[in-house]
Amino acid sequence: MRCFFVMRPYLVSGKHEEYLPLTVSPSGHYERHVRDVIHVPGHRGNPERSYTTTRIGQTFHGTFEKYVASIISHWQNENDKRVKQLEEALALLGLTWRIKAEQIDDAHVELRVGRTAAKAKGGARDLVNIADTGFGVSQVLAVLVALLTAKRGQLVYLEQPEIHLHPRAQVALAEVLADAAKRGVRVVAETHSATMLLAVQTLVAKGIILPEIIKLHWFKRRPQDGITDVI
Repeated sequence: MRCFFVMRPYLVSGKHEEYLPLTVSPSGHYERHVRDVIHVPGHRGNPERSYTTTRIGQTFHGTFEKYVASIISHWQNENDKRVKQLEEALALLGLTWRIKAEQIDDAHVELRVGRTAAKAKGGARDLVNIADTGFGVSQVLAVLVALLTAKRGQLVYLEQPEIHLHPRAQVALAEVLADAAKRGVRVVAETHSATMLLAVQTLVAKGIILPEIIKLHWFKRRPQDGITDVI
């Protein structure tokens, strides 16, 4: 994103207005904020048997899904607590209880997940390639990793985070979004799921999350002229 207009401050001297030589571009002010946005698109690709290794830095250029496998691998190598938090979120959604990144070579990472939804005896070794599981795991994985990666005040933009999730998992995902918001992450989610919206409203009604930090916007296209109203 780039702003093409500039502001030129002027000085009033008597009856004359003189433009100063200094120009100020709004893009300079917003550039850092735009670079910090984590964007998880609605189309996140199919699960793969191995993922290309990517560089992990402070910002994520382009869309976020291509960084997920390398981030999980990095967390494992650093014994980062976010691996456990990720597994807890996946278990809350009823998808799996275990995830593991295995470095195949310098250029590729394999993601393996627990075959069962809950922890079981010997389950730590009962792992399958993520390509052999339902689409729900691979599609929501980018959402969960993005929320755990984001720092306080950072904006995470999620397109249809509920894709390929059954209704019970969509309700649980609302809790994950609320937890991120309570940590100070700025979450913007575009959704078609009435189930997830009702779950968010339920969390507010129960006092689990304050209404002051939640905003729900409905987009409705007017049939007569095609203009979209935001309510």
